Amino acid sequence: MRVTLPYFSPDPGWLFLVAGIALIVCAAVIPEAEKVHSMRGQLQSIRFAEQHNFARMEACSRFLDDLKAGDAGLVRRLAASQLNLMPRGETALLIATSIDATPSDWIEASVTPPVYEPEPYPDTLLARWTLGTQRLWVIGAGAFFIFLGVVFEPGKRLQEKLA
Repeated sequence: MRVTLPYFSPDPGWLFLVAGIALIVCAAVIPEAEKVHSMRGQLQSIRFAEQHNFARMEACSRFLDDLKAGDAGLVRRLAASQLNLMPRGETALLIATSIDATPSDWIEASVTPPVYEPEPYPDTLLARWTLGTQRLWVIGAGAFFIFLGVVFEPGKRLQEKLA
């Protein structure tokens, strides 16, 4: 009697093999992807700081331009705060709390710093497994699955069916 075998027989070993390789690849790739995400966040933070510094430079140049042009309001404010001088015939109605502020403090106050909130890395179960202290266990489980995939070879099952 002749036995015909199917062209493709489903083998559970392949499922274990693919799952083991996927776990090991995830344990290698996800921590590096998290590092890349962190570096991109740092780059964005540096870009915001650079934007703030350019705004401060622009405010400083405006202050110097106004000072060189002899802006009356600026000169009066500088004389009042730095030299404690008031023009004749004028009296101070209130004493400002910023009387001790320096011109550089005025310039800083004129520029609003940008607010940057870094985007957190996506919190998934696989990311928690591979980013934490359980990463070695994930690699071990992947190696065990690969071992199981190799043990369940289809040749032995076919020989058992034929015998």
